[in-house]
Amino acid sequence: MRVSRLPTDPEQTLGRFRAGKLLVTLNRGDYWQCAYVISKGGFAAIQKNGLPAFRHDLETVAPVLQGRTIELKDWNDIKLLSVAVDRLRHWSRSGLLCIGDSAHAMSPIGGVGINLAIQDAVAAANILVPILSTGASADPHLQKVQARREFPTRMTQAVQILAHKHFIGPALATKAPLKRLPLPLFLLKHFPILRRIPARMVGLGFRPEHIHTPDTHQHSNPSTRK
Repeated sequence: MRVSRLPTDPEQTLGRFRAGKLLVTLNRGDYWQCAYVISKGGFAAIQKNGLPAFRHDLETVAPVLQGRTIELKDWNDIKLLSVAVDRLRHWSRSGLLCIGDSAHAMSPIGGVGINLAIQDAVAAANILVPILSTGASADPHLQKVQARREFPTRMTQAVQILAHKHFIGPALATKAPLKRLPLPLFLLKHFPILRRIPARMVGLGFRPEHIHTPDTHQHSNPSTRK
């Protein structure tokens, strides 16, 4: 859902826990993109309680949004995203290559779905462009894309599942205020240098990709520029 953002609001993206409720707010300039995390199958109960109660829950978790949740005028302003973490056994067939979400569904945790999709595309270009530029069939080489990209996909999904089981699931299950952070979050809070680990995982992934297609080399040569 979207809620307007004021110039006096904090700049950073925030995740907020409070008594079994989790709200993530992403800074999109003039509005907050909000993700209210619920247990699977729990949306019907929220709708039954009514929109005013839902607005109250949002403002309880994020007091900074006080008075602005009225912008959510009906349930059409709120979209339900059903989370799935899975992947195809085979990413390709003759004449077809699946990458990104068509090959592997990612959890919203970390917002890394788009990162993996772009890295898949770069890997596919690096592997297939030299073949396609000769006019040859790419079919014998499609499997190489999956061979290169399946490992980082599996590792990223494993981390996401770990976060669901050990952080988000328990946080949603308890109605009492959190008295202490889970150990990994405690360490990240008190030892800033450790924050490089999740930052690298989110920003670069387990196998970063770099463009190596012939066009890139051609345009990077100053003598070929006009």
